[in-house]
Amino acid sequence: MAVFRFCLLEPIKTPLVNKFYDKHKARGRASKADQVWVAYKETEIIAACRVQNHAGLLFLSTLYVDEVWRGQKIASQLLAAVTAAQKGTVFTFVYQNLIDFYLQNGFNYALTLPNSLQSLFEVYAHRNVVAMHFTRDTVPS
Repeated sequence: MAVFRFCLLEPIKTPLVNKFYDKHKARGRASKADQVWVAYKETEIIAACRVQNHAGLLFLSTLYVDEVWRGQKIASQLLAAVTAAQKGTVFTFVYQNLIDFYLQNGFNYALTLPNSLQSLFEVYAHRNVVAMHFTRDTVPS
């Protein structure tokens, strides 16, 4: 059975995640200001995501798992590591086909958004996304 390691990447290693995203043609670029979380298989990054600070709010974006490693619950394990480390609500915008995945991982629909995220949501709305959030007292079923 494969052993994976999930961790917060040091800011100096941010370019490694951007190379991972570029290699897989994933949208988005990490910056050193982001919390960049990764899943490793030995020394290889096989999944990544970012938690950005938008006006004091936590925003999860660019969750991507290498196609070779999909179907092994890596995204769920990475999300669990990320959300366990956060203090406060984590917001994200989810493509329609991924809503069930996020619901299964403790996220709920965000019926309203703080102003700074509402304006960001309007930018992404044409991508057919739904606003969701995770709070510490939300437990996956």
